[in-house]
Amino acid sequence: MRKVLYSLFLLLILAVGTAFGQEAYKGQIFVTQQQFTRQGDMLHVNMHVDYAGIGLRSNETLTVTPVLKSASSNITMSSVIINGPVRYQNTKKSIKQKNYRINVPVVLVKDNKKNLRSFTYKVNIPFEDWMEGSALYIQTEESDKNGKNKHMYEDKILDAIQVTPAILASNSDVLKSSPKIDNNLLSWVNIITPVVDKNKALSLKGNVPFHGVSNLENLSEEKQNAEIYYRLRDAVRSVLEGPGTTITSVDVKGFTAPEGDYKKNEKRGAKRALSLKNYLRQNRVSGKSPLEVSWVAEDWDSITSLVNKSDMVLRDAALDIINSVDVVKGREKVLMELSGGTPYKYLAEKIFPQVCRIEFEINYSQETVDTSTGRLLLQTRPSSLNLNEFFAVANSYPKGSKEYNDVFDLAARLFPDSPEANINAAAIALTKKDTKLARKYLERFTTLPIAYNNMGLLNLLEGNRDKAEVYFQMAAAAGVPQAKDVLSYLKNNK
Repeated sequence: MRKVLYSLFLLLILAVGTAFGQEAYKGQIFVTQQQFTRQGDMLHVNMHVDYAGIGLRSNETLTVTPVLKSASSNITMSSVIINGPVRYQNTKKSIKQKNYRINVPVVLVKDNKKNLRSFTYKVNIPFEDWMEGSALYIQTEESDKNGKNKHMYEDKILDAIQVTPAILASNSDVLKSSPKIDNNLLSWVNIITPVVDKNKALSLKGNVPFHGVSNLENLSEEKQNAEIYYRLRDAVRSVLEGPGTTITSVDVKGFTAPEGDYKKNEKRGAKRALSLKNYLRQNRVSGKSPLEVSWVAEDWDSITSLVNKSDMVLRDAALDIINSVDVVKGREKVLMELSGGTPYKYLAEKIFPQVCRIEFEINYSQETVDTSTGRLLLQTRPSSLNLNEFFAVANSYPKGSKEYNDVFDLAARLFPDSPEANINAAAIALTKKDTKLARKYLERFTTLPIAYNNMGLLNLLEGNRDKAEVYFQMAAAAGVPQAKDVLSYLKNNK
């Protein structure tokens, strides 16, 4: 009897062609909730497209086109056009003049009034047998203000789509003989509450190169100090834009390449650091917070790293000299003498300019924000929220709503190494029965007790009931109430 239930249960799970979380168009479009349902001779395609991160200019257009492909066939589905604001208004005029393809849906890259950031894509196409298991691609085509094509991208969203026969969705006999877990998934998943962090310790790092667009190498010392100050000031201001933010310290470090005698370079570096520190302090770049300025006169660590990645002639010989000859014993001179100076010429022209730079780190703290502020920051500066603030914002929405799910999914992308963020994102995937994505989130944390309950659900959805029960038992022993509910349910539905 259990085998029969397993088979019917798996049939229902495999029939659901839903997946979410795939990126397209350079990671700026997020495709979720893909569903493919066959009804008679038609295939109903449904997916959600989030384009909040798209970077179109005002006069640009992006055409988004889903495509199904197999080894022998393919079909291009209807396109959706995403317009920048100016292009959108011009398109509306063209439609009124009947001078536009009005059968193509048109959306705006960002509408401040309507806050448009996503759309639901629905289309019906004639079903053919090759479509079962075919791959889903998203083609995106850029177009400038003159309507000329600039570039086309193609991203694979699904390796193999799963088509749900409509008969399964309404077959009461099948549903009666199968475990009805669908309505329980939302209450069975375990959402982990992160540890509350009253004050966040954060930092913003940046650098200012001496060569290239900054043109620092051609400026006097005083003008260099001014340019570095303006860069730091702008960075500090961007940090202070966050609510409840306080600068705790500013650390600045200069790096230069070898130039003659090492000891003289060290003295010049110390003098240069003092000059810059005095200028930054006089102009109060860090306010009342501590300011530290240091200098590395000959940044051989960076030189070694860059040479290792280069294709310079006699690279290994040059590295041997760098690693074996002390800087105070003529390392630079030995490099100059290697093979008539050819490797050193490469160093001077290609490597040394990359080494000369100013690096800065602005350390700051930020008080925990309230939910309303958190919602605002989620749209404008999501990286400024910590994990427990993501949790609070998510729970300000109805459980299981799109907003609720999206916040947990975004948290996992911004905190890829956090067990809580990944386990919670896996929970959301499980409510959608997307076992592939759930396993991706959980695979690094399977041995953590906080993951046991969701691992049990994952194995249950994958058809491994025995293994699922083991996980549920361990989760119940760890005090997870959801695990006890599932074990009780399974006991009554053997």
